[in-house]
Amino acid sequence: MISVCIVCRNEADRLGPCLESVRWADEVVLLDLESEDGSAELAQRAGARVVRHAPVPIVEAVRNVVADAATGDWILALDPDERVSPGLPAELRRVSGRSDIDAVVVPRMNFDFGYPASSPLQRYEPQLRMYRRAEVRWPGFPNALPEVGEDRVLRLASRDELTLVHDRNRNIPEAIDRVRRYAPAQAQAMIDAGEVFTARRMLLTLGEKLYRHVVLARALRDGVPGLMRAGLLVAFHLYVWAAFWHQSGAQRTGSDDRLLRSLDLALAPPRLIGRLLAAARRSTG
Repeated sequence: MISVCIVCRNEADRLGPCLESVRWADEVVLLDLESEDGSAELAQRAGARVVRHAPVPIVEAVRNVVADAATGDWILALDPDERVSPGLPAELRRVSGRSDIDAVVVPRMNFDFGYPASSPLQRYEPQLRMYRRAEVRWPGFPNALPEVGEDRVLRLASRDELTLVHDRNRNIPEAIDRVRRYAPAQAQAMIDAGEVFTARRMLLTLGEKLYRHVVLARALRDGVPGLMRAGLLVAFHLYVWAAFWHQSGAQRTGSDDRLLRSLDLALAPPRLIGRLLAAARRSTG
């Protein structure tokens, strides 16, 4: 038996397609975080069982709450801005009959501003989303996924017909809201894990993200939507590190200053070139 578990707060404009895509499930349980837009009523009309809960800033904090309210052996965790591709239900039914696995990694296809990425690196984001309720618990920190032994995990093939379709960012306000909710929580999780802010770690991380999302993912091949997607993903990590620094006490250290001053010196030649070009433009004007 497969129970679809959804956490929702004021998602009535997204929830319909999500619920329609899981009509095949044995049970749909929606944890409503005091929605004020009719989300709970919409879910009830679609046949879902609605459970009420106080609002929380991130969905990971209550994944286990909604799973505990379900009755199925298997949980499929969904968000209201996701929907199940037509080919996925039959595959999930098939693998739920296996006794040698406890979790299933499903490829998620993210849409930003209505466009998916063309590069497989960005197009298919592996997400552990279906799991045995009795064997797996969800960690409560931001963007976390359950940890399950690799020998007990099945990874579905990265194909469009087997994806969770995710309308991640439909517009700029939604993108900003996602950053506002998740970045401070992720920064706090880093602090709670005993991590220490340094400018070196921040710059290395941001450089890696820039290389991954722009160069490896060939973002520019997808035109302006690809550039915007890559920019938002890198900007999110910058915001996380800014929140990490601020929530750690916003300390200015000698080692950070020395590193950043050395980088400033390294930028002297480009600045000189810029001044020469500006002077040349003035002389020809």
